[in-house]
Parts: sequence; structure tokens; C-alpha cells
Amino acid sequence: MAFDWASEMTKFTKRYYPTICIRRAEMKAMEKLPGEEKSKMLPIVLLAPWLNSIEFENTYKVIEKSVGNIPIIVDLDRYFSSTSDLPSRQYFRSLLDEKSGPLEWMDLIKNHENYVPCIQLLGVTPDLVSKQIEIATELNRGFAFRIELERQYDSDQIINIVSKNLEKDFLIIIDYGYSKQNEISELLISSWMEKFLVLSNKLNFVITGSSFPNSFSEYDDFSESKIISSRIIYSNLSEKYGNYNFFYGDWASTKPRRYDGGGSKPLPRIDFPTNNKWIIARSKENGWGFQQAAEMVTRLPEWLNRPMVWGTGMIEKAAKGLPGGISTGPQAIAARVNIHLYLQNNFGNPISSTGPQGKWIDPI
Repeated sequence: MAFDWASEMTKFTKRYYPTICIRRAEMKAMEKLPGEEKSKMLPIVLLAPWLNSIEFENTYKVIEKSVGNIPIIVDLDRYFSSTSDLPSRQYFRSLLDEKSGPLEWMDLIKNHENYVPCIQLLGVTPDLVSKQIEIATELNRGFAFRIELERQYDSDQIINIVSKNLEKDFLIIIDYGYSKQNEISELLISSWMEKFLVLSNKLNFVITGSSFPNSFSEYDDFSESKIISSRIIYSNLSEKYGNYNFFYGDWASTKPRRYDGGGSKPLPRIDFPTNNKWIIARSKENGWGFQQAAEMVTRLPEWLNRPMVWGTGMIEKAAKGLPGGISTGPQAIAARVNIHLYLQNNFGNPISSTGPQGKWIDPI
């Protein structure tokens, strides 16, 4: 279909902006969301090769299968690293090239009419940044400046570029990455915010980051639940910037790729999201499997207020020992992400009951 961008929900407004990677769990979790839920949010999708695909084209296919044809903001997943000679990896590395990559990136954007581009900034000359903005403006979809606080930018250059494009339709995404230190993240975000707000008080901002645990040794038998720090950071900063166009995002209860894998095989675990925390069910001492962990989750008082989505259905089937329930770690992650996406997409609103969606089919 050809988009009528004037009528599509592409305006940068107050809604949920989840950051999604091209990994099996996130793709499955997104695919299982009801269509109306996908349309309400504006995902920030970080492009990278899909699994061990030979061609990068498979990335586009899995996105279409998972997210559909809704508008999405896209950027490159700079946490993805590979020295493989597979064409998909070679193409990805070419997109990261500071000289030839930015215009190749915009060619990619042109070929996918629901993609809203993040302008490539790292190590890119002002002329190439301006050229990207020119192309994005011609496409008339809007664009984004995505600033990852873990990386080093020429802040003066970025401020200068923004100052020259104030009349255009764009979003500023400040991504504080994986953080356990809220105060430091808030200070760094505020530093950037103050620089931008000198230019205009009508700019649109998304604040996003990740805080899902990277180690679970301290979580056993519901000994402790994990507060969703991104909500605390957003709430604290809203006291200062809430009168501006200041929107919430997070990493959808996942972490950047650098924290994937490693270490010993994890214990079976069920993570149950609520609006403000993740409840983590595992027991090394009692040797819980996925069924026992799921049973414990379904006995919680919080379970009574669960959303009726695919992820909670997976937990319930696991608890009852039914076919198709959670039986592997990746399935548990997908269920958690699915529930988290739904809850944050409806944060502050009554939970509606939407039945679980159809069976996931890998498009590749």
C-alpha cells in the first residue's frame, strides 16, 4: 500500500516508544500484539542482520511479519558486531561507514515507505548530515536524531544542525542505554535537554533506556522484584520537563546485545511484568522448572490484574502443563516482552481484555 502520511499516526506525540532489536524474542513478542496496540505505539527498531541469514533482505521480511506495515522509526544497531563475510554482515558494515554509509542508509529508507529514519550522526560530516535531512524532508515522513549516551558525539555540531532545521518535523531520542545509576543518567539527559531547549521549547523528545537485570543470583523464590527504573527516570525528569513535548520510551524489558548470553546456562525463570516492576520467579534451591515458576506467578495477587494477551496465555499454559506453554528461555523472554509492551502501551489506562493472538510462524 502507498501511505497517506498526512493521515497516518506518524506525528511525534505523547505515546509509547519502545526500542526493539532484531532478535527472535522481540520479533515474536511484537508479532503477537493485537494490531490496534501496534498502531498506538511508535517503535524504534534497530536494524541488524536476522540470525544467520545470508541476505540482509531477511531483516525486512521479519520486521514486516512481526510489526506489520505500521510506521516505525529505524536506526542501526551499533551493538551488533560480526566479522563474518556473509553478505548480510558485509552490507550492515557498509551502512556503518562514516563516508559512504549515510547515503546508502537513506537509499534503504527510500525503499521502505513505512520507515522513519534516524539521521546518522556518529563521525559523519555536517554536509552528509544535511544531505540525509534533505532526503528525509523530501520523503515527508519526519525523521529523528537518536543520541546514545554511551557514545561520543560532537555536541556543538548536533546543536548547530538542529538549530538550522527547527521548522522541520523531527524527534530527538535520548537513549541512556543500559543503566543501573539513575542519578547519572538523569544528569546526562538533563545536560542534553538544556542545550536543545535553548533553541526552542517546541522540540519533541523521547527518553529511553534499559534496566532489566543482567544477573539473577539475588532473585530467588520471589525474594525481590525489580522496579522498572526507566519509569522512575522518566517520572523524575517529567517534574522538570513535563511541560515540554517529553515522551516515554524503554527497551521493552530487554537489554542491548552486548549483554546477550555468556556465563553458565540460566535457571528456568518466569518474569511477570506489571506497570512499574518485573516479578522474577526462579528457585535454585528448590530446582524449579518453567512449570513450577509459572505456577508461582499465577498464584500472585498481581496475576488477577494481568492483561489477557499472548504472553500471559503462555505463562498460564505453562503453569497447567499444557502444550504450547513456556518450556524454553527464549519463549519466556518473548512472553515477558509481549506483556511489558502491552502494559507500557496502556500505562495509566484501564486494562482491556484482548484474547491471545494466533500462532507465530517464522517468515524465513
